[in-house]
This record gives sequence, C-alpha cells and structure tokens, in this order.
Amino acid sequence: MGGDTHIVPAASHATLQNATWSGALPVVLSLAPASLSSPAPPRPIHKMISRVSYLHVALHEDIMELSRHATSAPGAGLSSAMGGLTVEEPPDSDTEGGEDDRGDCNAKDGSAGDASAEEDPSKNAEEENQSDNTQAAYPECWFEDAESGTPLRWHLFVGVLYDLMKGRAMMNSSSGPTQSFLPWRIKVHFASYPKDDLLPLDDGSLQPATDDANDNEDGSFSRIATLIGRLYRNSLKQALFLQYGSSKVAMSITKSSHEKIWEAVLQSNYCAYQEVNAELQTGINEPAISSQSTDPSVAKEENDIPQLIPVRLMLNGRPAIQRPIKHEKGKDNTEQKRPMEVLETLGTVQPPQYTTLGDVLAELLPHHFALDPSTGSASPVADSAVYYSIQGVQPSTTCALVDLWRACSHPDHFLYITVVTE
Repeated sequence: MGGDTHIVPAASHATLQNATWSGALPVVLSLAPASLSSPAPPRPIHKMISRVSYLHVALHEDIMELSRHATSAPGAGLSSAMGGLTVEEPPDSDTEGGEDDRGDCNAKDGSAGDASAEEDPSKNAEEENQSDNTQAAYPECWFEDAESGTPLRWHLFVGVLYDLMKGRAMMNSSSGPTQSFLPWRIKVHFASYPKDDLLPLDDGSLQPATDDANDNEDGSFSRIATLIGRLYRNSLKQALFLQYGSSKVAMSITKSSHEKIWEAVLQSNYCAYQEVNAELQTGINEPAISSQSTDPSVAKEENDIPQLIPVRLMLNGRPAIQRPIKHEKGKDNTEQKRPMEVLETLGTVQPPQYTTLGDVLAELLPHHFALDPSTGSASPVADSAVYYSIQGVQPSTTCALVDLWRACSHPDHFLYITVVTE
C-alpha cells in the first residue's frame, strides 16, 4: 500500500482480506516476576499468534503452563462468576498425539476403556491418579507489554494491541521507524489484577449460559471463549447496525451462523469465516473502487457499497472513537447545485468522490492531521509527531476508505485505525 494511491487493482478484496487473516505476530510470553512461586522462573514461551485473534484465545494453553509456576492467590481463579473454569491437560505418558489421541479415545466410548482396564489395571489406576492433578481452574490473569509496562486490554484484537504498543515505542524511541519491535514481549500476571485499567474477567453480567458451556471441545476453556465471543458478537452487531443503518441484518443472523463465524475466529480460519461473511459484507470479491474511479460503470456496483463504513479510531490507547463514515463525499449536496453548475457537468464523466483515509484522519483528528484539498491527502500538522497504521501497515491517505474497509476490516466488521501521538 505504501505511497501508491491505489490498493493493488488486480487483487479482489477477498484476496487481500485472506492475506490479512494470515498475518501473525511472533511473541515471547514470560511469567511476571511478581507472580513467580518457584525458585527459578520457567523458560519464556515463543509462539506465533494471529493478528485477528484475542490474547486469551491464542495463549490459553500457554497460560495454563505458566500458571504451574505462579503463586496461588485467594480468588485468583474464575470460579466465583465463571462457574469454576477448568482446563484438562494431557497426562504425561510415552505416547504422542496429544489432543488427537484423546479424541480417538473418546470416540471409542466406554467399551475400549473397559478392555484396556482389564488388560492393564495398574495403568488404569495410574491414569486415575494423574487425572486428579491435571484439573486446574482457569486462572484470573492479565497481560502486560514488557516494553512499556502497559496492561493489555484482552477484549481487543491482538493486531490492534500490537499496533498501539509499536506506535508508542516508536514515539519514545530515538531510532525511528528502522528499529525492530519484534518479537513482541509480553508478561503474564496471576495476581494484582488492574481492575481500573481492564475489563474484569469475572463480570457477572457476562457470565456465559450453561447451554454454551460445551460449545468448545475443551469444556473448561469454552466458558472464557464464550465470554469473549459475546463481546465479539456485540461488536459485530454494532458494526452491522452502522453499516446498514438498521438492526435488521444483525437480528437476522441465525444462531448456527453466529456459532460458525465465532468458531472461524477461534481457529483463525478465513475460509470458514467467509462462508457466513459473504452475505454480510457485500462486494467483497470486487476490485478496488479507487482503481475504477474513472469508469462510469462503477455506478452499477453502488448496491454493493455500504451506506456507512463502521470505523473505530484508537488514539493513544484511549477508548475507541467510533463513527459511521459515508463512503462518498458530497453526496448529500447533489440537489443543491445551481442550474449552471449542473449544465457544466453535462456530457462529462465525473469520477465519484469517495471518502479517503485522509478525510477521516483530518475530520476526527484536526489537531494532528491537515487535509490538502489539491491532492486529497492528509499529513501531520506542523510540529506534530504522529504514527498511524491499519493492520500493521501505513496505507496512503488517498486510499478510498471503502477499499480499506473491505480489505483490512477485522472480523467484527470495524476498520480499526490506530493512531499514536506524542
């Protein structure tokens, strides 16, 4: 995207969105010293996590591993409001296969288990003893950016969190944009939950219903996944309301479609996501509108363009600035033109004036961005150091906003624009 004025014309938005979903970040997860209970800290965990996932979703297995070395504070688990979350980890054995092996055993039902018990009673007794030690409550924990010491808001997408932390580091660094901020170093805490900075994990109003508890194969993690899933669905409904101007589309989504699209987010599976999303985000397979701006046939695609584009601007980690943005500039002023102005336009092809990224930045952040009317681009105002990004890149401010939304929106249909200032 860089300094070019168009998104790659040859690629459909679905292709670009698929590439966006493939984006991942290398992280180094370590146990915070304040939560350490053993003499020596466990080794940090290196992992690639999806930008369109959530920290608790992408790292829940690693959280359980690190919790073995953490202090057990009273009330640290989520049992009080989450119904006693438990995570079952595979017992130590000489066999390999992990979850796949357990799945095969479960498929065989009780008959195979009885047979194995008759063949080797001592092994069955050993497994029963191990099972008592492999049940652990999913702990109340929180994540901290190791570089800045900032608590990370677990209800935001991983990519949005990283872009905010990277922007802050760039603003405070003398090395400039050439400095590498990867891998992303994150500390996990199991005590002293910062309730003033983060949403509580045990909010009773978000307690998952009992019929949702077993939606995930891991019955223990399914409860925290359901909690995050409800926040995700609420965000999706907000975006759809802004996109279509009513709640009709959001309310028409079936329960099975909701479950399918959330499972796709859990697995970072774009193909499964798109099976449902194709009906919600129309025109996704069309080329970029900005590349067709001089083609009068673009008007035929008008029905595939949303009335409003749901945008969330994340400024310095503050609560999101949420706005519905019209995709076309000056559309409401068409009927207000004087007769002579209308006659002057007859016989000429006027390219549609779509709202650009620069328009949005200049409108929402007038103290930081100034719009150049001659070029349609926006740039930081004098003496203002600003970093902005969308999905980890800095597209040209002349890009059509609808193109960016179709290619770079998150699974909840919002286009997240992260901005960090001094």
